[in-house]
Amino acid sequence: MSKKSNTQDAIVELCLERDGPNASMYIFTNDEVAEKADFFDFKNKHDVTHIDTRQGLSPLMKKHDLCLFHLGSLKGEESARHCLLSPSDLAFHDFENIDEKDKEDLDDLKPGPLDETNSSESNILSLVYNHGILDRFLYGGDRRASPQIYMSHRSRKNTKHRVGDISLPTGKIQFEVDMTFAYDGKVTIFEGKNWKRNRDNFAIYQLYMPYRHYEIMSRERPEIGIENIDCCYLIRRQMSWGSEIFAYLYTFDDPEDLTSIRFIKNAQFNLIYRGRKK
Repeated sequence: MSKKSNTQDAIVELCLERDGPNASMYIFTNDEVAEKADFFDFKNKHDVTHIDTRQGLSPLMKKHDLCLFHLGSLKGEESARHCLLSPSDLAFHDFENIDEKDKEDLDDLKPGPLDETNSSESNILSLVYNHGILDRFLYGGDRRASPQIYMSHRSRKNTKHRVGDISLPTGKIQFEVDMTFAYDGKVTIFEGKNWKRNRDNFAIYQLYMPYRHYEIMSRERPEIGIENIDCCYLIRRQMSWGSEIFAYLYTFDDPEDLTSIRFIKNAQFNLIYRGRKK
């Protein structure tokens, strides 16, 4: 078992021993994470609480049907807090199947000079933008659409949200926004990932935290003119002939509830570079 999984299991054991097997919520701090990570000589302490798919749950999390949510820092406290909740499905959303009619081959594309120079998440977003994928997916191929683009940034906010019927004792939570489009009153936030085998779900907080950030902003600063917010999850799979791009669009029906995620549409774009065959 990996050092990360060992550390996560140790956190579960700590919570169960301290709060008992039937607690409605198990709260722990980054200081406690650091202590357990040191014991297992796991250097990347911040990665312990980063679980972006259901497959990333540790053995004891799976055994006790637990998932993890970030709570942030309360006023006057330096150590951020997190919690474990059950059932584990609260934290994740399964990708919807893409119909054959929504799969499109884009043939004879001239590759960008930097398309295949790295596989970073930021490069995924650059690639889909440069090849017009986002115009096709978000705006129906309308070349007149000219969204303003805002690149990756981090922020801290008390989002005061809940998970279903469970209210979370949140403080200021740090989160990252990969990229944002603003166009004609609509804000679209993006999450970009590389393809992994069996990646068929994602942690909802990756989309919800940026969504909630802009939803709160739309009310606190109405002069900005945000009328609608949606969330685009992009996955790139590099192939010998180019790339497969899987695009999914979501929103949230209840801005205060992370589990109110709603699917809007999806599509697959096969970027086939000039001189190559699929």
